[in-house]
Amino acid sequence: MEALLLHRAAFGPRPGDMVHIRDIGARAWIEEQLNYEAIDDSAVEDALLNALPTLSMTARELLDYQGNDNGRPARELIIATIYRMVYSPRMLYEVMVEFWNDHFNIAIPTGLARYFKPLDDRDVMRTHALGNFKDLLTASAQSPAMLNYLDNDLSTARRPNENYGREIMELHTLGAAVDGYPYTENDVYEVARCFTGWTWTRADASPQRGNFEYNDRAHDQSAKNVLGEYIPAGLKQQDGHMVIDRLVNHPATAQYLATKLVRRFVTDDPAGETPELVTRVADTFTRTQGDIKETVYAVLNSRVFGQSFAPYGGRLSRPVDLVARQLRVTGLPREKFALQGGQANSLYRRIQSALQAMGQVPWYWSTPDGYPDVKEAWASSANMLTRWNLGLALCGAASGNNAGIGGQLVNNWTPTMGEGVKSDFSTAGEAADWWIDRLLSRPMLEEDRSAVIDFMTNGGGADTPFGSVTDITLRSTIALIVDSPYFQWR
Repeated sequence: MEALLLHRAAFGPRPGDMVHIRDIGARAWIEEQLNYEAIDDSAVEDALLNALPTLSMTARELLDYQGNDNGRPARELIIATIYRMVYSPRMLYEVMVEFWNDHFNIAIPTGLARYFKPLDDRDVMRTHALGNFKDLLTASAQSPAMLNYLDNDLSTARRPNENYGREIMELHTLGAAVDGYPYTENDVYEVARCFTGWTWTRADASPQRGNFEYNDRAHDQSAKNVLGEYIPAGLKQQDGHMVIDRLVNHPATAQYLATKLVRRFVTDDPAGETPELVTRVADTFTRTQGDIKETVYAVLNSRVFGQSFAPYGGRLSRPVDLVARQLRVTGLPREKFALQGGQANSLYRRIQSALQAMGQVPWYWSTPDGYPDVKEAWASSANMLTRWNLGLALCGAASGNNAGIGGQLVNNWTPTMGEGVKSDFSTAGEAADWWIDRLLSRPMLEEDRSAVIDFMTNGGGADTPFGSVTDITLRSTIALIVDSPYFQWR
């Protein structure tokens, strides 16, 4: 259970994390992580804010930045995201920030997203990731990034745009409609009318430039009917808030969100394999009026989650998760992930090259449904080849360009130099067992352990003196473990 939590409800354990969770127990760890505000992450945040100035800019400052390095806000956001995944002690919180960023996906290359998305991440996702879903949905509906991405900032009474009206139901709350349930095409149109006039301030001279604005002159003031309920004329901005209330309280929303959470933490097929857990989590969401902490707790504290690995197998790590877990479990020191303002450092460039080759750079999924969260999306042969090359590069054992990754991922560093690494082994078997536990947090099958030892000793056995194992062989053995299905499947 402890290992499962650290590999699914966190981006893998950093040195010391496994000892801590075993000391306090799984339930206490879940409660500790859900109470994320009490976990001091100032060292991580101070380092980011000092090195990456666009993270703390206002909407106006970001829009005014267009004449400078216009790729910098997006680049710094991606650097900060990976850095937080690797180093933040608020592990479950970072997992949920990623979850909601996928759920409310906004593609950075679209429109003004490269300027607005840093605000959306900071003020919407990071503010409400473990709060209340209604607050999160409302903040997203008023996010200039979302308004611009789904064209609602151009939606008026004369020309209502249905993009946001459709996605707030299909992707953000109710799920896809089937045979007119839970909504119809007319509901999409009516919801679009309710959100007309929800836009952002464009006036160059305004100090509020780039912030949410309700434009009453652009709003459709007439009566509407949404999901079979009448909305009287003349309610102005309240039309949109009434829609949000109805969507949040609809039973389809609880079911849809519960399914996505169970998929993230338990199995690729929640409806087919764990329908009773989905129902229980949906009931928790409804009973707590959308309390995200309580809903996540219902998933992670369930017997189904604790026993999920055996009946349902592992979950194939998505590329961003894979990179974060590799850097966490190997104990990469923070000073090796140098933060250099607008100039991306060599480690970040190599990570981005790997993520591009594997198809998951944060916020580069072009459609509003977010990156897929099932194994079929990430299991292609080309994807797996890059994964293996990434593991070799991490250990300084790769050759050639390897899709821009190079022969060594981190300059002048390999996992044998990581935090808390042990090196005084007597035998190859002892070294193999230590690294298997360090990287996987669980034992291998005996035949697989034997294969690792055979590789490390060039045909020797577990009793082979460790002193005969060369540095390159040890690093290649570590890469073998990282590239094995044991690590790829969490």
